[in-house]
Formats: sequence, C-alpha cells, structure tokens
Amino acid sequence: MPVRAGVTVKQLNKHGEELCGDTVKVKKTSDAVIVVLSDGLGSGVKARILSSLTCEIIVTLFEQGIDLKETVHTLAKTLPVCKVRGIAYSTFTICIVSEDGEVRLINYDGPPPVIVKRCRLIDPRTLGVYRNIEDRKILDVRFNADPGDVIFMMSDGVLHAGLGNLMNFGWGWENVAEYLRKAFVKYDSSRKVVETVMELTNNYYASQPGDDSTLVGIRIKEKKNLVVFTGPPLDPVMDSYVVNRFLSHKDAAKVVCGGTTGNIVARELGRKIEVDLSTTLDDVPPIGKLNGVDLVTEGVLTLKKVIVIFKEHGMDVESIPRGRDGATLMARMLAESEEITLMVGQRINPFYQNPSLPFDMSVRYNLITELVSLLEKAGKKVTVEYF
Repeated sequence: MPVRAGVTVKQLNKHGEELCGDTVKVKKTSDAVIVVLSDGLGSGVKARILSSLTCEIIVTLFEQGIDLKETVHTLAKTLPVCKVRGIAYSTFTICIVSEDGEVRLINYDGPPPVIVKRCRLIDPRTLGVYRNIEDRKILDVRFNADPGDVIFMMSDGVLHAGLGNLMNFGWGWENVAEYLRKAFVKYDSSRKVVETVMELTNNYYASQPGDDSTLVGIRIKEKKNLVVFTGPPLDPVMDSYVVNRFLSHKDAAKVVCGGTTGNIVARELGRKIEVDLSTTLDDVPPIGKLNGVDLVTEGVLTLKKVIVIFKEHGMDVESIPRGRDGATLMARMLAESEEITLMVGQRINPFYQNPSLPFDMSVRYNLITELVSLLEKAGKKVTVEYF
C-alpha cells in the first residue's frame, strides 16, 4: 500500500530573538518525502544561517542520491567545528519516508526521534546502528511504517524546557517521548499533539524560552489520488469519451463538480442523481449521490467556497473544519490527496457568463487557475486536462 507523510512543524524562538536558530526543510520527490531538522549553534541570525545551510546541503545531496557518508563529508568540509567549544556548528535529524513505507531516520548530536507505532512508544536507538563518519557518531535507523504511525523530531530546546525552573534537569527525552505517545493516543492528530506539546514547552519556560525549540510531527498516511470532473466538454460529442476517461481512474476517488456535468455523468452511467437537501448551506448548494462517484457537488459556487476554505484554514486536512456540505467535503478530499487530476470542460454556462466570451475569460477557468495555484503551493501534483 503506497503511503505519504503529512508534516506539521511548530517552533519557539529563544526569548529576545527575532529569528529561530532551528530550521526545518521538507522536500517531496517522486517517490519519497525528505524532512530535515537542523539546530544551529547558538541562537539568532548566526544560528539560523548555519541550520539553513545544513538543511539545504542535506536535502540537495539526498535528493540526488548521494549516500550518507558523502553527505556528512560535505557538511564537515562546509561547516567547521567551533574552536572554543570543540562541537559542530549544527546538529541534524533526517527522516525519509518512501512511498513503499520504508522509513530511514538519521540523527547526529540532537535528541533522538520518537516513534509511535500502534500506540506503542519505540526508541529508535533500539532499532538502528551507530556509524562513525568523519569522527561523528551518527544514529542510522531503518524500519517499515504503516498508515497511522507517527514520528516526532525535536531540537534540544524542547528537552531543556523547565531546566533550573520547574525541573532540575529539564523535561528530558523519556518524559517528552511518553507525553507525545499519550497525547497521540488521545487526539489521533499529529497537528494537535505538536501544538499541545509546544504550548506546554512554552509554559515550562514561563513564556521566555531559554533556547530555540522545534517539534516536527510526521504522520504516515495511505496515499490517496483524486480526479475531479467539472464543466461540460466544449463539444457534446465528447461527453461519452470524457466520462469514460473520468471513470477510468481506478485508483482515484472521484468528484463531479457542477450540475450539468453531473447530469452528463449520470446519463452516461444510466443512473439518477439523488439530491441530499440536508447538506445545503447558505452559500453552498446541496450535494448529490450517484453510484460510482464518491461526491457530486454544484459547480462555481462550490469551487469558490473551496478556495475560501483553503485561504482561511490552509491545506492541512486536520485544520479544515468538518462538515457535510459539498465545499467542505471537496476541500478535505483535495487536502488528503497527493496526486490530483482536474478534468475541465470548456463549455460556457450562460447563467454565470456571456457564452460569446472565450473560455479563458470564464468564471470556472479563473477559479480552476486559482485552485491549481493553491494546490501546487501545498506540494500537490496537479494535472489539468481541458476538453
């Protein structure tokens, strides 16, 4: 079963600093997601530059298939050791989630990641091996993840919370790890866990963090694809072809967006659409039910509302409100999907616009263009087909 990784990040700046000295970089490739957390030595601008450079080097080299030994060698040559303290200018933790479910964790001189698998806490140090590369002791872990598993990466600012204040030795890895596990079992939401733990971290620091603090939640989810058919084809002769093409996406959830479009699909399937009036909102018409299609919605008004939802709540599915209306359901399906195909008919609806105007000036075209921009900025792979 192909999987994907949903990533949530929360950071606290050291008290008095405008910039966080920790950097997180997320890179999606064709078959994996690479997440890198780096903690720069010190705080402020200098630390941020060092951690940013570390993340860029790691992501660039791993994306090109360079092995760990060569990557660390490059880092050692690029980032010197502090002459005063004799320690590296930046630490790093790397998480690579492959589409086939294999996870690789690499940790150098930072808090070990936390793995929660089937509600059980797993210490990565019991799974991996330590490798000595360029006089650096590096933890290298590989394991297979399943949908529902979660991995947390953190900078040492989280562990040090409460040091010399509420707790003599700070929060500590064991306490943080167990708290993360319990919170995840309670909320079943990596976003909620990250927000809760970072709020508690800030409280332990009495709202004046003594160090930059970063927590990253990586939730393993089943990879989902989606195909959306909206707008009737320019030439009605194409109706049957386009519907068959729409239905041929066997591995994707299917959304029909538009009243005329829905009627075309229903006609080609020889079925009827049942309208669910209980799903009506003031600004969103009700959804329909059609056997063989996962969701049937109205067109332009629903697309407008989907865009509003993304602008107000972002594209993290856990932040999108739950609701039964067509716009909310469609927004959640788009947010949950990695690869999205938009099949867009070019026939102008005279109800919304003068049919004598060209399609690229139509309301639907402009909405689709804006939606694609939002989806691509969120890292989605989007294909648009016009008919």
